[in-house]
Amino acid sequence: MHSRWTVWALPLLAAGLLSGQTSAQRRLVATGDEIAFPSLAGHIPRWTSGRLVGCDECQSGAPVLWSVDRQGKREDVLLEVPGANYVSAWDVASGPDGALVVVGFAISGDSRFAEFVNWISPDRKRQVLTRVSPYSPCAVTVAPDGTIWTVGPMKDEATMRDVDSNVLRHYSPSGQLLATTTIRSTRRFNGLANVSQASTLMASNDRIGWLTLACEYIEFSFSAVEAGRYNCPSQISDLGKAGGVALSSANDLLIGGKPLGAGPLAPLELDRATDTWGPVPVPDDSRVSEGVLGFDGLTLVARRPVGRLQRLTWAQGAPALP
Repeated sequence: MHSRWTVWALPLLAAGLLSGQTSAQRRLVATGDEIAFPSLAGHIPRWTSGRLVGCDECQSGAPVLWSVDRQGKREDVLLEVPGANYVSAWDVASGPDGALVVVGFAISGDSRFAEFVNWISPDRKRQVLTRVSPYSPCAVTVAPDGTIWTVGPMKDEATMRDVDSNVLRHYSPSGQLLATTTIRSTRRFNGLANVSQASTLMASNDRIGWLTLACEYIEFSFSAVEAGRYNCPSQISDLGKAGGVALSSANDLLIGGKPLGAGPLAPLELDRATDTWGPVPVPDDSRVSEGVLGFDGLTLVARRPVGRLQRLTWAQGAPALP
């Protein structure tokens, strides 16, 4: 079963005020404004394009997709796959217009198998189901223009074995394939392993970011051309050891690290120029590192205990000494 994490944000900071600063020059501060969200069962959600999204009964006869807006109001949508007896929803994302996109697979009553990308209109009155087999998308995100990006293996339909382990694909909301790129030499078994399962795909204003299952971060242009690769922090060997990941609209990349001892551990920010990670100061009472959920613009949203989301914005300068 795949797992996920998510984030949310406040209004954008004026004109990228802190753009270009290093993590040593800035910090995250809580806004003092939290969002309550309903109890969730089984699926760790993520914040994309202004809302928290996820699913209930993700592997079942009828998965329920849900979203929670900035006021904490939840909306449920039944995933419709005609003729299917079993449906698995691998990942869910939201678009800037409020549309939902889900990737997964379905099995019919006569044992036919099909992978799909499903776009659900903002008013929830229309679902555009696109069969994409033998491609098997595992992760999805929505770009600022509303188009859909996915990553997953390409399979042999007869044997269900992977032909290409990791393929990036770009779709229109109507299901038209716009671009496809086979990703080579990913970390794990000399690039021959599927590292898209349980991975996280994200979009900023000008790129797609992919954190693989093996904890390698790869970026692509909107032309589906690879633009850079970066190692994860040394203490995080795979995605299961991370406390979430988030890419801001201005390309700040944060990853959480689960603390082994008592007390919070600051999230780490990527410095692309040196391929190194540095801690970002956070409030003492925050456990941001354990629940980085995503960015909405430049504001981070993180999981708080007992069903709450915390919003954190960038502030200039290191925290004051006691």
